[in-house]
Amino acid sequence: MTPARVYAPQLVVLATSAVVLAWLFHATRLDLRLATPWYDPAQHAFPWRYAWVTKFFIHRYLKVLHISGGIAMWLLALRASKAQDGFLATHRRRLWCVAISFVAVPVTIAVLHRLSAMHCPWDVADFGGGVPYFDLLSPAPDGVRAGHCFPAAFVSSGSWMLAFAWLFYPERPRLSFAIGIAAFTWAFGLGWVQQMRGAHFLSHTLWSLWVSWSVVLLVHFACGAWHERNTSDSAALTPC
Repeated sequence: MTPARVYAPQLVVLATSAVVLAWLFHATRLDLRLATPWYDPAQHAFPWRYAWVTKFFIHRYLKVLHISGGIAMWLLALRASKAQDGFLATHRRRLWCVAISFVAVPVTIAVLHRLSAMHCPWDVADFGGGVPYFDLLSPAPDGVRAGHCFPAAFVSSGSWMLAFAWLFYPERPRLSFAIGIAAFTWAFGLGWVQQMRGAHFLSHTLWSLWVSWSVVLLVHFACGAWHERNTSDSAALTPC
């Protein structure tokens, strides 16, 4: 299987979805419309912002679980580097793809997050804040400080798990697709909780997922996982 066959369809999807996302949230008020139901004008706040289940259980404790899973993947990948046979040997590069994505995805999104001028919903004037809403394609208003709220950083605590979609590819494409959908749904759910809290707009979550998948693809390619096969021959491949 050649790199073009593996990655060309993915790049087409990424390019198409980037255009759709950029246009959709620039041409419509979808972000604001979807955030409005979670805002209580009487309280001038997002009620879910400080709820225990969203602020502590999901935003804090679930993040710890994700980090623990990432550390476990690093330990597994390190063990796979020394494996001579079995699953660890034949999936060595793919395991390293998952392990490296655990670091690369959050770091990339953290950098973009830091460089972003866009604001969180609770900072926007429509929801009791002091700054106007503007999207990715709109220039930041003069005199408005950078919001550092794009893309959704919390999503990256789980979106690195999109790399699991490659773990059984190409031998079991249907399973790989199912795993990818499950990981996407899980990460999207994390973003939705942040939207309930007023921490992010929907566009922040979707762009975070877009960036996450882009990074996973880059890591997968860099690891050479695209030519790894579930055979004893792959045990001889140099680890990523």
